[in-house]
Order: sequence, then C-alpha cells, then structure tokens
Amino acid sequence: MRREMPRGSSNEGDRILWTEKAPKRKGIGFNLHSFFLFSLLLVLLIGGSLFYVWSRIQVIHLGYEISNAVKEGNGLVEANKRLRLEVATLKSYARIEKIAVEELKMMKPKPHQVIVIR
Repeated sequence: MRREMPRGSSNEGDRILWTEKAPKRKGIGFNLHSFFLFSLLLVLLIGGSLFYVWSRIQVIHLGYEISNAVKEGNGLVEANKRLRLEVATLKSYARIEKIAVEELKMMKPKPHQVIVIR
C-alpha cells in the first residue's frame, strides 16, 4: 500500500511516505541449495553404509583366511614332528651298524687296524 501526500501540500513534488510490500510467498518447489545439501548427505550416508558392509565382509573373509592358516600351520607342525622322528630313527647307531654289517658286508676293525690321529 502506498500513501502519498497530496500534490499541493509540498514544495518538493510527490513524496512517498512508505510502501508496504506484501511478503513473498515461497513456492511449493524446492530450493536448489537444499536439494544439493540433501543429495550430498544422502550420498555420504549410502557411501558410509557401503563402506561399513564392505569392512565387515573383509573381517569375515580374513577370519576364514586366519582359520585356514592356523589349520595349515598345525599340519606343518605335525609333519615337522614326523620328520624329526624319522631323522632320529635314520641316525641311530644301531641301524647304521646293522646296515653296514648286513648289507655292505663290513665288520668292526681289529685293534691293530685302528690308527688314532691327534
């Protein structure tokens, strides 16, 4: 609403004392800034959720790998024990003497055949 002074009452001509502007109504449409902010938050939420799910799957996968590695390690420890037992058996003096006498036809040296080196 405008109020004006009558023409004859002032020397300066028409004067506007005040103007009232009706408040602008915001449309039902959306604000572009709010839309981008909402889109960014939505993308961050989805990205965070996907990262969380991926990390949990990685933890489960690594747990399976650790379990398999422990099983393999236990198998290797058992194989090592068997091999050490086999080495000890093959190195026994009784076995070596038996093979020397029976298969290679060797015999113990007589005292005059033994030469001691110092």
